[in-house]
Amino acid sequence: MIQVLAAADITSEQVVPSLLIFIGVAVAVFFGYRPVTEFLRDREQEYDRVLRRSLLLAISPRAATILSIILIFLLGFLGYAMVGFWGAIIGGAVGVFVPAPIVRYLRRRRLDRLENQLVPGIQTLASGVRAGLNLVQSMQLVGRDGPTPLRQEFEHLLREYEYGLPLEGAMRNSAVRIGSGDFRLLFAALETHRERGGDLGQTLDRIAESIREIQRLESRVKTLTAQGRATARWLGAMPPIVLVIFYFLIDPEGVRLLVVDDIGNLVLLAIAVLWIAGFLWIRKIMSVDI
Repeated sequence: MIQVLAAADITSEQVVPSLLIFIGVAVAVFFGYRPVTEFLRDREQEYDRVLRRSLLLAISPRAATILSIILIFLLGFLGYAMVGFWGAIIGGAVGVFVPAPIVRYLRRRRLDRLENQLVPGIQTLASGVRAGLNLVQSMQLVGRDGPTPLRQEFEHLLREYEYGLPLEGAMRNSAVRIGSGDFRLLFAALETHRERGGDLGQTLDRIAESIREIQRLESRVKTLTAQGRATARWLGAMPPIVLVIFYFLIDPEGVRLLVVDDIGNLVLLAIAVLWIAGFLWIRKIMSVDI
């Protein structure tokens, strides 16, 4: 009889935690299904907007989303194998938040190259017009002889035009796809010229001069705010560096308490929140829109 009661106690001790875990997982799945699906849908739309439209890469957004999910689980597993529970949390968070900044960085770098190549491209258009070519033929000249990625954008624009889309619509699509104010200015001026007429070569020269002045002002603003942006980067990198110095050189036991102790976890969470808030605040201050 005693053995039966002991077996029943052991069974109950095993069943209750398992039941609680099952209930917790069920609740997490029920309440987290919609946010997770919305997050994945937003991530897929972002990949489609950046990879296929901005970068003009033949990469499926669904495949990129699946690879990002695999990266989340892989980094979480590596973090758990190296550190434990908190390592899994940190690794999963890195897998969630790192791909989007990388994709935005690639888009920003390509956009910078496009804007740097725009004024020479406009000058090429003006030279083609003065040589007797029309606007489409001048664009074909840029699409054939221009530098990458400007050549790719004009090739894509002309491809849409050859498939039957009006040139004005192709230019609007290109302006939306690139997402640059300089390109919007160029295509809006060309569209206005096609409606009202005039000397196209002179119009292109004025557009090139205006865009050159805008880029000069933007470069001036970047120069004036360079110190503040560098300060933001150093302040953003300082907490992890100080934590590593304390762990290896000064007080490893105190740093370990931040991970294993409940109060230490709260302190670590507060540090992370203040760190992110301060970094974003400085970036907001240094962001100047002209």
